[in-house]
Amino acid sequence: MRAARGRTLRRGLAAFFIAVLAAPLWLGATLAQVATPAPGSALRTAILDAVRPMVEAEVGRPVEFVVGQMRVLGEWAFVGLRPQRPGGGRIEFIYSRYQAAVDAGAFDNQVVALLRNTPRGWLVYEYALGATGVAWYGWWTSYPVPEQVFPPH
Repeated sequence: MRAARGRTLRRGLAAFFIAVLAAPLWLGATLAQVATPAPGSALRTAILDAVRPMVEAEVGRPVEFVVGQMRVLGEWAFVGLRPQRPGGGRIEFIYSRYQAAVDAGAFDNQVVALLRNTPRGWLVYEYALGATGVAWYGWWTSYPVPEQVFPPH
């Protein structure tokens, strides 16, 4: 009986020490900070360059972005961007699939995207242009992305 209690106590202490040793790993994962790369930084440029071809394919070349949000956490990034022509020129959607939505007032000239840094560089996992709602809501359920990378909702 005494031996059984001793084993139980040792198991309990072992579980406690494992939890204490693992806590920094768990805390590190939950305490990671979302960062916004500085304008002109290599990270910011790489993320914008990954999104640019998708937007240019839909609205024509060339496109630059006004960054509303850029949230990076580990290998994941979320962006909220307003596309424009270089120098601030307006994009005309007349020859795009978006013109009817523009005419109806149901087009928000914003791009939102979820990206992941891979050995091949930043890849766009999800993307929406012109959505008037929260197009990104629920994207975190499809990928192993920390929910903190997204704006508060």
